[in-house]
Amino acid sequence: MPRSRGRAGPRRISGFCLVALVVACGSAEQSSPRAPLGPAVQQKQLVVEGLSRGYRLFSPPSRDRSLPAPLVLVLHGVGNTGEQMVGVTEFDRLAGTEGFLVAYPEGVNRTWNGGYCCPNGGPPQPDDVAFLEAVIDDVSATADVDPARVFAVGFSGGAIMAHKLGCDLSDRIAGLASVSGSMVLADCRPKDPVSVLAINGTADPLVPYGGGPTAGGATQPSPPAPEVVQRWAELNACPSPASREPGEVLTTTTWTGCAEGTAVRLLTIDGGGHTWFAPEFGRVNGAVDATRVVWDFLRTVPVGS
Repeated sequence: MPRSRGRAGPRRISGFCLVALVVACGSAEQSSPRAPLGPAVQQKQLVVEGLSRGYRLFSPPSRDRSLPAPLVLVLHGVGNTGEQMVGVTEFDRLAGTEGFLVAYPEGVNRTWNGGYCCPNGGPPQPDDVAFLEAVIDDVSATADVDPARVFAVGFSGGAIMAHKLGCDLSDRIAGLASVSGSMVLADCRPKDPVSVLAINGTADPLVPYGGGPTAGGATQPSPPAPEVVQRWAELNACPSPASREPGEVLTTTTWTGCAEGTAVRLLTIDGGGHTWFAPEFGRVNGAVDATRVVWDFLRTVPVGS
């Protein structure tokens, strides 16, 4: 049984600049017990481990505040910012129609301490798991967040960080989505099952689909994308074999019937690069609308009673 848990502007992402993220590269009447959020967009600050850290919060003015809302953390790639992820992913637009909250946290020095990727500066490295848990707590203090529907979504280095949240904060993160990312297999020991979606291109030169050296200062190679999702399938006690739906460009591999109703899925883009996939990018890098696909996956994550 599922458990309870405590298009504006160009969107292309494929390099070290504003239009390309890389890695390792109005308020409504109060109707809930919590104080209502103010403006739709708020810039928030927290102090975690002595560091002042920021995040941008979007709360759709039209959402039903009598009901707890899902919360999606959107994590930027190395060298970029949360604000850039707003325009690239257009999650605000989708949240406005689907009624979920979106937080865009900022990594120290525009990167994340995702374990093996990527350095935030000299030691000691910031505890980004603690920071992102503090973001969840801070949003929950003013908005009625559904604790069983808190999700992490990341691109590139942010995807690596999303995997780490799934591994280290599985009691708070119900599902994660990784776009052009990876993780270290041996370092992942979640306490609870976590639904996982991975989207990877076979021609990604920065986080190689087949595994290998990873850009952005990674301290070790990334494993192959199929091994990452296979590891999550094992961690979630998914039955084998997975279903496989091959296509000309897109191949979908899915494990269902996993522990507590979770699922694991890999979308392989044949010839896809290091990008946030979107329809305007053509036949290959536009093979999927990553924002829509990510939300359609996360919204099916089982909710505990």
